[in-house]
Amino acid sequence: MPRQTQSQVLYYGTTLVPVTASLFLLFRSHPHLLDISSYSQASLPGLFASVLLLPIAALLTRAAVLGCADAFLKRGFKGRDLLKPWDATKEIPESAGLPASIVYVGLLFLLIPFRYASNTAPSPPERAGDGAWIGEITGIERFPHHELSLYLSTLLSLLSAIMLGFLDDVFDIRWRLKMPIPILASLPMLVVYFAGGGGTSVVVPSWPPLLRATFGGVVDLGPLYYLFMSLLSTFSVHSINILAGINGLEVGQALIISLSLCLNSALYLDPRAGQAGSFASRELRDRHLFSLSLLLPFSGCCVGLLALNRYPARVFVGDTWCYFAGQVLACAAILGHFSKTLLLFFIPQVFNFLLSCPQLFGLVPCPRHRLPVALPDGSLAPSVAKCYPALAHSAPLTTKAGLSRLILCVLETLRLVHLTRDSVGNITQTTNLTIICATLVLCGVTPSSISSSRLVSPGQKSGPQPDEKSTASAPEGSSRGSDPNEQGGRSKGPRIDEPTMWTLLMLIQLTGSAFAFAVRYWIAKIVFSAT
Repeated sequence: MPRQTQSQVLYYGTTLVPVTASLFLLFRSHPHLLDISSYSQASLPGLFASVLLLPIAALLTRAAVLGCADAFLKRGFKGRDLLKPWDATKEIPESAGLPASIVYVGLLFLLIPFRYASNTAPSPPERAGDGAWIGEITGIERFPHHELSLYLSTLLSLLSAIMLGFLDDVFDIRWRLKMPIPILASLPMLVVYFAGGGGTSVVVPSWPPLLRATFGGVVDLGPLYYLFMSLLSTFSVHSINILAGINGLEVGQALIISLSLCLNSALYLDPRAGQAGSFASRELRDRHLFSLSLLLPFSGCCVGLLALNRYPARVFVGDTWCYFAGQVLACAAILGHFSKTLLLFFIPQVFNFLLSCPQLFGLVPCPRHRLPVALPDGSLAPSVAKCYPALAHSAPLTTKAGLSRLILCVLETLRLVHLTRDSVGNITQTTNLTIICATLVLCGVTPSSISSSRLVSPGQKSGPQPDEKSTASAPEGSSRGSDPNEQGGRSKGPRIDEPTMWTLLMLIQLTGSAFAFAVRYWIAKIVFSAT
C-alpha cells in the first residue's frame, strides 16, 4: 500500500473509529437518548447549533488555513520538517493555528443568538412621563446573564491565548518567560467564575477511611482552588506544546481529548433533567451543555486542521495552536465544573511531563530539539543527549551527578530510556526523556547516530544537502562532529515510520481516555462511596 494511502487510512481510522465507538457506548448505556421526540431547543438550548457547527468548523478551518498558507510563506512564517531531511529544501507554512483559532472564535460569536434565543421573556418595559423607554441595567428578566458572562469571558480568555501564542510564534519567547503566560489568559474566566459564586470545595474519598476521619466529607480549598485552576490552565497549554515533533501530533491529541470530553458531557444530557426518574439535575445538564458548546466546534476545527497537518504535513500549527487548544480544553472543564476530570484525560501528557522533568529541570542534559531521528528508509530512531561529563558509576547520591544517574538507571530498568556506557560503566549518553523516544525504546528501537544532514530518501541521488544551522549550543570543548545524533551508524529494532509512530501515540491517547472513563465512573464510584 502506498505511504500516502496508508496515511489516509490511519488518519480516517484513528478519527472515525473513536467517534463511532463513543456513540455506540453512549446510546447503549442510555437508550432513552434515542428518543428524538424529547429533544427540543427549549430542553437542550443551543445543542443542535453546536452539533451543526462541527462539520462547518472543519470545512471552514481547512479553507482558511489553505487560504493563509501562501501569505505565511511570504511573511516569513515558514519552517522545514526536521524528520524529512531528504526534503530539506521544502518550506512549510507555520502558525496555521492562527486562522484555525480565528475561525473557531468567529463561530462562537455566531452561536450566541442560537444559544440564547429561547430566553426571550422580557419584563414589562417602564416608561418615563413623556412615554420614552427607560433602560434597566439589570436587563431582561429570567435571561441567563451569568451564563452569557461566562461565555463572553471564555471568548476573552481564548482571544488572549491566541494573541499570546502568536506573539510566541513571532518572538520565540524563552520558556522561563512564557511559562506563566497562560495564567494571564485565564484571568477573565477565573474572575467571572468567582463572581458567579463558583465552588471551591472538593469531596474527600471515603477510602481509606482515615481521610474522611481526618478532613471530613468535604474540604473547602478556598483560594487554593483558584490556584489549582490557574495551574491547570497552564499545564493544559504547555503539555500539548511539550508533546510535539510528529506531524499531526499536537492536533491529534487535542482532538481525542476533546471528543472524550464531549462523550463525558453527553452522558449528562437528559432532556428530562430535574424531573422524576432523571439521572441529572438541570444545573448539571446546563453545565455540560455549556461545555459542549465549546468542545463541538473545537473538535470540528481539529478535524479540519488535522487534514492538513497530518503526515506529510502541508502546514505547521505553531505555538498559537498549543496556546489556543489548551485554553479551550481548560475553559470547557473549569466552567463545566469538571476540572479534575480533565486531568484524567491528560494522563499521557502528565506522563510525558513527569518523564521530561529531569531534562526540563537540568538534571539531565536537554538539547534544543528532542524529536526522534529520521533514518534513510523513512523510519525513526530515538534521539540522544550526551552527558558532559559522563555520569560516574561511583558518584554519591548527594551530588547532582549521582541523582541524575539514579534517575536514568530507574528509567532504564523500566525500559523507558536506552543508556550508553563507557568501558568503566560511566553513562555517556541517554535517549531523550519524551514519550515519543520512550515508545521507540519500548518497541525495541535503539538510538541511531546517522547524520541527519546527510540523509537521503530511497531513490534520491546522494549529494551535498543544504546545511541546517544548529539551534542548540554545543558544550565547551565539543565539536559539531561529536553530536551523537549526527554521526554515522544504524539503529536496531523494528521499523517504525512517522505515520506508524503517530498511530501509536494516538492509541496511547485513546487508552488514556479509556482509563480515564474507568477511573471516573467505576473506580471513583468505589472510592467515593459512602461508608
